[in-house]
Amino acid sequence: MIALLAGASVLLILFLLPKRLSASSQVLSAGIARSDITPDPAMTNWVDQNPYDGILDSLHVRSLVLTGEHTSTVFICLDLIDITEEALVGIRRAVHSSTGVPEANVLVSASHTHSGPRSPFSKALLSPIQVAKRRGNILEDAVFQGWAKQLPDVCAAVASEATKAQTEVSLSIGRADAGQWLFNRRPIDPDGNVVSTMRPDDPNCLPDGLRFGTVDPTLTVIGLRDSNGETVATLFSVPCHPVSIYPFHKGISADWPGLACAHIADELGGDALFLQGCAGDIVPGRRGEAARAEMSRFFAERTTAAIRASHPLPPAPLRVISGVVGLPLAPEARKDAGSDIQPVEIQAITIGKFALVTLPGEPLNGLAREIQSRSPFPHTLVVGYTNGRGIGYVGLPGEKAKGGYEASHVGRGTDEAGKFLVETAVRMLKEQSET
Repeated sequence: MIALLAGASVLLILFLLPKRLSASSQVLSAGIARSDITPDPAMTNWVDQNPYDGILDSLHVRSLVLTGEHTSTVFICLDLIDITEEALVGIRRAVHSSTGVPEANVLVSASHTHSGPRSPFSKALLSPIQVAKRRGNILEDAVFQGWAKQLPDVCAAVASEATKAQTEVSLSIGRADAGQWLFNRRPIDPDGNVVSTMRPDDPNCLPDGLRFGTVDPTLTVIGLRDSNGETVATLFSVPCHPVSIYPFHKGISADWPGLACAHIADELGGDALFLQGCAGDIVPGRRGEAARAEMSRFFAERTTAAIRASHPLPPAPLRVISGVVGLPLAPEARKDAGSDIQPVEIQAITIGKFALVTLPGEPLNGLAREIQSRSPFPHTLVVGYTNGRGIGYVGLPGEKAKGGYEASHVGRGTDEAGKFLVETAVRMLKEQSET
């Protein structure tokens, strides 16, 4: 199917993958596995171009494999800051080779920890500003190059292990309120402009007449249990930057998501994996090592509570669909790219009344709320930092005019770019709901 989306100044084409990639089954099997991907701390830190100051805690790649009668999907969740388009291609190719799952059915996501390395990339991916900040220096680092070369094969091995570990499962969904730790770093002044507030003095009280930005406090949990009721895997998602210790500690760390995964697995059994929400404008209200420990424990406790109060999802077909849409680029980004648009991928995985939608780059939280409000699926989870860097920060129309960090060069699209992500995602969800 080809759908045409007309924008103010650009014609966008959506390619939906053939239906044969989304065959259905009422029986679902799942397996999970993980592997350590912690680099040597001698690696160049992308933040300050110096080696890391040791290892605070380990980084992991986790793979969750879901299989229906004719359809399989593989989740590759990494404790990294991003998933570049180059890394996506390499990881998908390797995972397909080891599992046989179509590359288009492989979801590759980063937790967005700022205390972990970038995913593999080449100099061609760098913008002039990144070159000026010496972000390309890491490409001359033999430690990074060796680590990056091995990463796709490690992902493939973990996916293969998860495939072999599959067992029939049932699903349930739960939600909990995690709002007390979430802060929207785009508060609005009396004139309607954003005042970027990365680390508030008091997240519960704003000065100078500022109004709080909107926060969706929802922590969403998907439980996967075997026929004996034992936990196979727990997937949880909440929108919040993993910057509780960045930049206070210069060591390698998975930040709060890594610790939360460990706590959840200890409490519920099986393993836990994290999908980062649309957290482009959402940060922890408090930071530091003590806050990191408290925050991770809090999210784990809320996840456990949500699982215990979770609602069963009836057996239903597993379906996977992907779309590619061209996003309009801002003038400076056009010069760098040599094009007016940048193609990006959106993925939708559905099981009955549940839909998971992936967005690339750093989507602001408003995109998730808009997609959820228009989704035909009553349980719709929208995540970011998945299947590519896209155009970086991206929000709903109107966000650019308000200013703030996210509206600067770190968001390479025009003000309307987010609209195309929303419209494409909603179109895909409607198509899935009608099959």
